[in-house]
Amino acid sequence: MIMDRKLKYIFLSLSFMVVFHFGFSQNKEEEKSKQIEQAIESIAQSDEVEITNSVELEDITRNAEHPININTATTEELEQLNMLDFNQIQNILLYRKQNGYFVSNFELAAVEGMTAETIEALTPFVIFKIPSDSIANLHKNLEQRMIMRAKTSFPQAKGYSSPSAGKGAAYLGMPVSLYSRYHLEIPGKFEIGFIADNDAGEEFFRGSNKIGFDYYSGYISWKGQGIIRQVIVGDFLLGIGQGVNFWSGYGLGKSGNALGIMKSGRGIRPSTSTDENRFFRGISATLGCGPFKLALFYSNKNRDANIVSDAVANSQYFTSLQTSGYHRTLSEVEDEKSVNEQLVGGYSELKFRKFRIGALFAYQQFGSAMDRGTSPYKAKSFSGSDNFNLGIDYQLALARVQFFGEAGVSKSLKPAVVQGFVWHAHPQINWAVYYRYFDPGFQTFYGSSLSESSGNRNESGLYTGLLLYPLPKVKVSCYVDIYHFPWLTYSTMAPENGSDYMAQVEVTLSRKLSLYLKGKFESKPQKTSSTTGLSADYDEMTTKLRVQADYVFSNKLTLRSRVEYAGYSFNHANENGFLLFQDFLFAPFKKLHMGFRYAWFSTDGYNSRIYAYEDDLLYSFSIPEFHGTGHRIYLNLKWSACKWITGYLKAGCTIHQGVSSWGSGNDLTYGNNRIEVKGQLYFRF
Repeated sequence: MIMDRKLKYIFLSLSFMVVFHFGFSQNKEEEKSKQIEQAIESIAQSDEVEITNSVELEDITRNAEHPININTATTEELEQLNMLDFNQIQNILLYRKQNGYFVSNFELAAVEGMTAETIEALTPFVIFKIPSDSIANLHKNLEQRMIMRAKTSFPQAKGYSSPSAGKGAAYLGMPVSLYSRYHLEIPGKFEIGFIADNDAGEEFFRGSNKIGFDYYSGYISWKGQGIIRQVIVGDFLLGIGQGVNFWSGYGLGKSGNALGIMKSGRGIRPSTSTDENRFFRGISATLGCGPFKLALFYSNKNRDANIVSDAVANSQYFTSLQTSGYHRTLSEVEDEKSVNEQLVGGYSELKFRKFRIGALFAYQQFGSAMDRGTSPYKAKSFSGSDNFNLGIDYQLALARVQFFGEAGVSKSLKPAVVQGFVWHAHPQINWAVYYRYFDPGFQTFYGSSLSESSGNRNESGLYTGLLLYPLPKVKVSCYVDIYHFPWLTYSTMAPENGSDYMAQVEVTLSRKLSLYLKGKFESKPQKTSSTTGLSADYDEMTTKLRVQADYVFSNKLTLRSRVEYAGYSFNHANENGFLLFQDFLFAPFKKLHMGFRYAWFSTDGYNSRIYAYEDDLLYSFSIPEFHGTGHRIYLNLKWSACKWITGYLKAGCTIHQGVSSWGSGNDLTYGNNRIEVKGQLYFRF
């Protein structure tokens, strides 16, 4: 039954009081920056993955630039916000069905399971519009977006210069990266997308790229309301269950969000990433009837791989799949698209308001066999030309606690299991527990669950996290993760154990001033050679401490200050590092936003390096690492020239004191400084 409007307004006022009591809202840019930085840090825990290709970061940016209409949003669209759990999504849909459209974000406080913190984080990424199905309104909803981006750096790296007369440069292309993207959409009905990308050093309209860019991606997607729910032709991504078997792109990991351990399986969706390997190319169809849904998919593409020819057997095999996406040198070009990969499968799901269960089958075949080699740590790795994955996953939402899990098995018949729960015991006390076991012989090429290492193999662990509100305007989050490697790894000589601890305190001192303190300690096994020449495992211990303050001076100026420490200890070797930066976020008038940073860093070596997220161009992400001693400045500009065009420009300079060169190999540059410049135009029609 639709609420009486008078009662509705009374309730909205009460909801506002609740939200106002527990937290103060931030502007859209600040909240977007906070969400992206937290996501980046969770992805970069191991400092081993490529940040620019994260699907989750693309989701956050897109939703900030084009907020979802919560009055028309589907389950899948709400899942893409990466902020709502299964229970909250179902409760939002139920509330909308029973009470009509939402009027504003304050009404979200009436939805069961929605906290003030969740509402505050959600606000910049949703809108509240009353939908219309008229033809005229459908035309108005047609959206077209295009991005054109270029970036370069100075001085040029060694790889762009000829080593001697008569010899060409190692990098075959120009020292400029180019990116172009087009998107046409009728929200909830139809999409067309196209991406062209060329990394610096890759040939452009010549050599191996005679048709222009090094990488092209595109798709057509149609959504229906009948039995056929969605059809995608072209490039797509798979996000199944908790990511045990399939999760295209890198999933979020351990971070300051101690409860962020549960994935909401996003199913099949178009690919908008520049990741040249972790996607699928072919066709998918999603069918549905009532609570039942069936998704079928087929992919056929070529992947980069390290190919080896066997002259005796007159055959070829590959030893590894390349994932960098770079095709700058002759050897990288030789590996480009050198092995065919086909994938066929299906995912069925039965979903009710408080419970969902899904089952997966996928068969994968390579055009050549993979040889895992003779290294002891690879003894249980994949070898052969085909693999299959079977999986089952579920989510159960009770009044205050949600259970979730997934189990999978590969062709090796070795298992992988994750199981967890999130318990909202009290408005001020929340607890999460997550257990995982990935057998050393379990094999998946696209899995990405919360874990210490990547690849969903050779690991077991128990994670527990707490989120507390001990005092008004004070938030405490912490986690403990104890893990074990059942088999030796690339960096260990034997099965070993490790541990990871984090605590973060956020304090809102006033509407203008907030600060947070974060500490992290990890002990991880690492092999090294002893004085006798024999290798042994030792504990590699890292300590990180951070203090950050944000002060909203006015609606035009925000100041952000940070001090960070990094400590490193390994086999009697110790290092310390420090980073200080000051940000000025200035919007002198509505159409112009400026961001300026000055940073100073000093570390004893590379092992005590410190990473710091930087504001960047739209759909571009930057988290440089700092080691040695030096300074870093950058200026980031955003100018909304008119309703249809927005321009972005970023220039940065890093100075390393006491060095005459920087980097190694083909990326070596001479001098003690590097300057990077990038620009972008964003068109909306």
